[in-house]
Amino acid sequence: MEKDYWDTFYKQYGYEDKIQKHSTFAEFCQLEIFKSKQLNIVELGSGNGRDSIFFVKNNHNIVAIDQSIIAIDIEHDRLSSNYKEKILLKNADFILEDYSTYFDIDIFYSRFTLHSITEEDENILLDKVYKSLKKCGIFCIEARTIKDPLYGKGKKLEKHAFFTDHYRRFIDTDIFIKKVLNIGFNVKYFIEKDNLSIHKNDNPVLMRIILEK
Repeated sequence: MEKDYWDTFYKQYGYEDKIQKHSTFAEFCQLEIFKSKQLNIVELGSGNGRDSIFFVKNNHNIVAIDQSIIAIDIEHDRLSSNYKEKILLKNADFILEDYSTYFDIDIFYSRFTLHSITEEDENILLDKVYKSLKKCGIFCIEARTIKDPLYGKGKKLEKHAFFTDHYRRFIDTDIFIKKVLNIGFNVKYFIEKDNLSIHKNDNPVLMRIILEK
């Protein structure tokens, strides 16, 4: 993970209105997956906290993890006193975080973080998340795929991974689905398309996948 890049990004853009509003993926998860239940959610790579704060406002209990101290400071600033007792913020690189310390978690939530780590780290993460989820627990993922318009742009670093302004690894969904099924997950929902999360001139092709233990 590129701590310096994300510190700079959130320092410059973290308070912009367009990236403070919760994401379309968070709204999808709340409406279609979480619904009216109160859940214990761990967000991996929480950024400026927009999705975690949205989940807290919908009465969930959140552990929000991010590697950027700037992003964490923004999360603290934005939380009203009513929500501070319900959210735990940790300054940690999520792939180095020992998820074995979390057990019986209802939900792991990862938006735009899976394509920011190597495949080796992805394998470690998937295994730890699976072990940390309770029975019938859910892993919600949104990430760029190899069908994304940015695929192949920049310096190639490894298979499906390129460096432009920062590192991106694009997910081969066929391989990914086989991998998670082999771990023991069930695929509860899957879609791969564009028009899911448009920001300025960027209209990525994304994988939205909901995995159940």
